[in-house]
Amino acid sequence: MSDTDYNINWFPGHMAKAMRQIREKLNLCDVVIEVLDSRAPFSSINKALKEMIKDKPLLFVMNKIDMADERVTKEWLAELNKTTMTVCLNSLDGVGNIKIIEDALAKLLKDKIDKAASFGKSIYPIKAIVAGIPNSGKSTLMNNLAKRKAMTTGDKPGVTKSQTYLKASDKLILLDNPGILWPKFENQNQAKLLCLIGSIKDEIVPINVISEFGIDVLKRYYPNELKARFKLDTLDKTSEELLYDIGRKRGCLLRGGEIDIDKANEIFLRDLRSGKIGRMTFERVGEPL
Repeated sequence: MSDTDYNINWFPGHMAKAMRQIREKLNLCDVVIEVLDSRAPFSSINKALKEMIKDKPLLFVMNKIDMADERVTKEWLAELNKTTMTVCLNSLDGVGNIKIIEDALAKLLKDKIDKAASFGKSIYPIKAIVAGIPNSGKSTLMNNLAKRKAMTTGDKPGVTKSQTYLKASDKLILLDNPGILWPKFENQNQAKLLCLIGSIKDEIVPINVISEFGIDVLKRYYPNELKARFKLDTLDKTSEELLYDIGRKRGCLLRGGEIDIDKANEIFLRDLRSGKIGRMTFERVGEPL
């Protein structure tokens, strides 16, 4: 299989188990909170999760807004709110996030809250299932909501392996789950985008497939930032050629002066994922990948 037709799928056993566990807990919870990566809001929505929860109230939380393009984030917020209540936050901040989520849930569950109140009862604390793609920042968000390190976190997918309960406040109890994808990607560009933001393990896909895709995305949406970060003279080349240029500019040389293209790929992906190239969103409203 060549790189151009490389087929990406990653649905290990713990994800299938997590989906089963979510299904089992649905009737015990009031709402589902799905954490999205603001750099790829649409591609980080799990369609299989939506089909499974059916009519259960759903709140989207666009996380990592500090890494995303502010203007595009606003566009996605407006777009997603047309069909699903959506809020934005940076899970690393912690301050104010509990109020953002509690206020959104109060609006989302207003009818249920009012009905309970009419009988002199309360639905509090609200019990919420928290789900999302790997590396979306779920556990970091939950730890900061509870003001303690209750779960292991990391910048790689697959850190959370089991369901974990956490009391965020007197009004909110959260049930964390492992990051979950879906059994098959119908759109391979969407799969590559999830690789680009670190939601699929780097070992699953050849690094050049992802970095070349990343170069293509930046050429389309952030050409000036790409040129400036790597001091490129022109972008009028193939993505592979530009990666060789990046390797040359960064001194990625092997014995004999040959470019160490693997090192160049690593540098590009590291700079992109860490935000060193700039705040970026890799997909646009109304523009298919």
